[in-house]
Amino acid sequence: MKRHVERSINTDLILITVLFMGITAIATAFLGYRFYHKNVMDEHIKYTYTVLNYAYRETEKYKLGDMITNREMTDDYTRLRDALNNIKECSEIQYLYGIFFENPDDTSSLCYSINAKTQEELSGTRLLTDVYAYLGRRAQDDEYSEKTLMTMQAALKEGKKNNGYLTGYSAEYGYQLNGYRVIFDSDGRAAGLICVELDLSRITQEIDGYIRRILITSIILAVLMVLIYILIIRRCLTNPILRIVYGSNDFVRKMQRQEDPSQLVYEDPHIDSKSEIGLLADNVRELACGVSSYMRNLQEVTADRERLSAELSLATEIQDSVLPNIFPAFPEREEFDIYATMHPAREVGGDFYDFFLVDDDHLCMVMADVSGKGVPAALFMMSARIVLQNIAMMGKSPGEILTEANATLCINNTKRMFVTVWLGVLEISTGKLTAANAGHEYPAIRRGDGGFEIYKDKHGFVLGGMDGMKYKEYELMFKKGDALFIYTDGVPEATDGDHRMFGLERMLDALNRESASDPVQTLQNVRQAVDNFVRDAEQFDDLTMLCIQYKG
Repeated sequence: MKRHVERSINTDLILITVLFMGITAIATAFLGYRFYHKNVMDEHIKYTYTVLNYAYRETEKYKLGDMITNREMTDDYTRLRDALNNIKECSEIQYLYGIFFENPDDTSSLCYSINAKTQEELSGTRLLTDVYAYLGRRAQDDEYSEKTLMTMQAALKEGKKNNGYLTGYSAEYGYQLNGYRVIFDSDGRAAGLICVELDLSRITQEIDGYIRRILITSIILAVLMVLIYILIIRRCLTNPILRIVYGSNDFVRKMQRQEDPSQLVYEDPHIDSKSEIGLLADNVRELACGVSSYMRNLQEVTADRERLSAELSLATEIQDSVLPNIFPAFPEREEFDIYATMHPAREVGGDFYDFFLVDDDHLCMVMADVSGKGVPAALFMMSARIVLQNIAMMGKSPGEILTEANATLCINNTKRMFVTVWLGVLEISTGKLTAANAGHEYPAIRRGDGGFEIYKDKHGFVLGGMDGMKYKEYELMFKKGDALFIYTDGVPEATDGDHRMFGLERMLDALNRESASDPVQTLQNVRQAVDNFVRDAEQFDDLTMLCIQYKG
């Protein structure tokens, strides 16, 4: 009974092996054909594009696009044709010609603009008009397939600036590879196309021969593998593996029954450790011991992770608490309205904003972005915020504040961390804003009932990057209703699932969604636009914004 069962298992394995090797042979032949065909086609496409690029440069040089647009052959027409003839003479292409549509909306209005011939093709007593296709000569109705015409018409309408290709077959020309590129006139309008055709008939024959050879070879190898399995593998491989399987199954059943991992015992199948199968048996035994050890350590690791998560949550709360987060921030001040938000990409981040009254008539505003993310960036952020606020409270100008803060942050900065900062001081009574920029994003300004626009201010070097830097400041006058929006690069550099960035243009669209919106609504509009853009894509940069509206 035992022998009968063992023979049945091995017979099944043999049948499976035969089936598998047959499928492998077919799949190998198919994949070999696909890869070989792709490589050959890629090489011929690359060659076609190379010739096409040479031809395109000649059409640009001699302004074939202008000739097509004006329907006029200038003195350069013959020189262009000679240049194209030379390209065709030195290459292995079949055809080189230019075309255009008399009516861009009618594929039947295809006309030639020029074509090239080799010396052999020009030999004989035929007239040049019988050999060359001059500008304006109509193509025959059945000369091109409808697919080819529509493809070229679409490329011309789109003004496609890159090379393109298509393949096709006809009884007259056989298999063809057609490379094309749009020609433009001096005004940048798409005028026609320059085309290169390559004969693929020889390639098809080579590929057919290749698939026959690889199919025969795969079948022979499949038969040999089955014979090797029957004669050797069953005795040397199958039976020892089955013993390992039985032992591992017994271990799994014990693991499912036992709650205490220390009670798990793996019974060694006693496979010769000098062979690969013996090494497998040793590895399975070590794996079983590792599973027991892992299950004992899992509870401890889980507890550590819960503690770390609680500490990071606490760090986030501490970070939030040190920034102004109660709004309205100055309910007793009617001269301005200010609002800010910060959304870290991790539990704690390196971006920060700040605003505070230096005195009754001066409001200091800060927007900063620390290099790096996580806890190190958050610690550097805390230091930078304290330094900036302490210097600003001395009543110094923005340029002086950044200069002194840079000197302080460069001291013992062994980790070479830095921070970009935009800092401005608003004189509340007059609306005069004095600001300086240390490598930060450009601010956006809205004048009255107009829209937000990017204000490209002068950038200095980042704080903490190099000691001894001086920072220049500039002044802006704000009138009643004017608004300022400052932000970190997490806003324009937010990416969606296709790795496209949100960008300044989309940011301005969100800022201007509602005219004369207050700071709260303005930031909500931007945040909603970013969320709608990125959807479920993971973000790797903090999102920090501040908006102030001057009310006079």
